[in-house]
Amino acid sequence: MLSNEAEHFLLQLRIELMTRGKKDEDIEGIEEELRDHLIEAESRGDSIESVTGGSVDEYIKSISNELPFDKSLISFIFLMGVASMSFFIIPDLIRGGFDFSLYRFLYYVLVILIGGPLSIYFFKTLLIKYGDQKVTYIYGILFFLLTFAFFVLGEFMLRKIGGPNIASLDTKISFYIGIFIALQFILVCIFFKNWFFIGVILYITLPDILAKLLTSKSPSSDEYVTISTITFTALNVIIGTLVILYFKKSFDKEKNNADYQ
Repeated sequence: MLSNEAEHFLLQLRIELMTRGKKDEDIEGIEEELRDHLIEAESRGDSIESVTGGSVDEYIKSISNELPFDKSLISFIFLMGVASMSFFIIPDLIRGGFDFSLYRFLYYVLVILIGGPLSIYFFKTLLIKYGDQKVTYIYGILFFLLTFAFFVLGEFMLRKIGGPNIASLDTKISFYIGIFIALQFILVCIFFKNWFFIGVILYITLPDILAKLLTSKSPSSDEYVTISTITFTALNVIIGTLVILYFKKSFDKEKNNADYQ
């Protein structure tokens, strides 16, 4: 078993290599090789600095020739950009009565170009500094709550300000265009074999799709809101249950491995 210091170094190394666009199989190979070296060093009473050079950056420099750039990262960045715009636009289209102002377009662009990199930098720094500790989850939840509050405030301000209108669609046309774009997005995700984004787009659109299919009332009506709220709640319960079962299974597996050792 490795010390907490060594495990934390391995976590830092993995995160740094991921953000530098290295292949998963290469990262796993380097991590396993380094893990073996660290186990041997600590069994002899040597420090981890004797193996790593004292910092993640120094260690990466020493193995840089062994780690080619993962070209699939370019396609992932492209997919991230498409997904970000889709998550903003598709729900509004499906809900109906789509109005897209110049200010809303600029707001979405700023959120994607500035908010996305800032979020990645925040979580990268958080994981490197604290690793898999309780404080990481606390700060992560706080960051999520603040981000959610920012989006709510942003939507509220956009509706108040208005601005020059770029596009405006009636309810029926807006719904069909939203469904069409959602299907195209899902096909793109299937092509890139990214199932996570498919899950996210279904999660944020299913409540409105079901409400549209089950009632002819407007999105502001009590009947529409009730159907979409029940659907959204059911999705949260299902997802929450799956997450709990996943972590319970992982915890039981780690416990059994620890007992076996």
